[in-house]
Amino acid sequence: MKNLVLFSLIFMLISCFGNKNEFGVLKIDAPDGSTLQDEIMKNGVHFYSIKWKRKNEMPSVFMISKWPNEMSTSEMPSTVQKIIEDTFESVKKSDGSVIEEDAKIQYEEISEKFLSGNVAYFEHTSKRGNRRVQSVHMVSDGDVIWNGQFSGSKELFEVAMGIFKTMEPQNQ
Repeated sequence: MKNLVLFSLIFMLISCFGNKNEFGVLKIDAPDGSTLQDEIMKNGVHFYSIKWKRKNEMPSVFMISKWPNEMSTSEMPSTVQKIIEDTFESVKKSDGSVIEEDAKIQYEEISEKFLSGNVAYFEHTSKRGNRRVQSVHMVSDGDVIWNGQFSGSKELFEVAMGIFKTMEPQNQ
């Protein structure tokens, strides 16, 4: 009984004084020509996707949501690296895309007003012959970590990286 009371007290304190943005709510301005979708998952976490559909092109999509695991921001670079390397190998083995022999994964830092983090990406050619960029990103405001990816044209990848400038964490 003593443990139950202690557990209840700890849970109540965490609930009252925990992370102000526990569901990873973001304000995002969608770029011109794109559509923003904010889907709230069963666990209350927001899953954001921004999609572009252009004539004679495969759709391009940028996605981001709260990272599901407790993790230090210092682990973000190595986590992005692991995910992108696995993605790179998966795309290399798939029948749907071609990665050039000299293709390399590019790594960059993201540093904006409210968020900072890492992005890693590589280029490949789809089965239809379209040049594509595949990326993985992870950013934080110091309290919440968000992760996601982009898949689409090189031109829209540049536009998608500008989305981080518009992101602002919200307190529900």
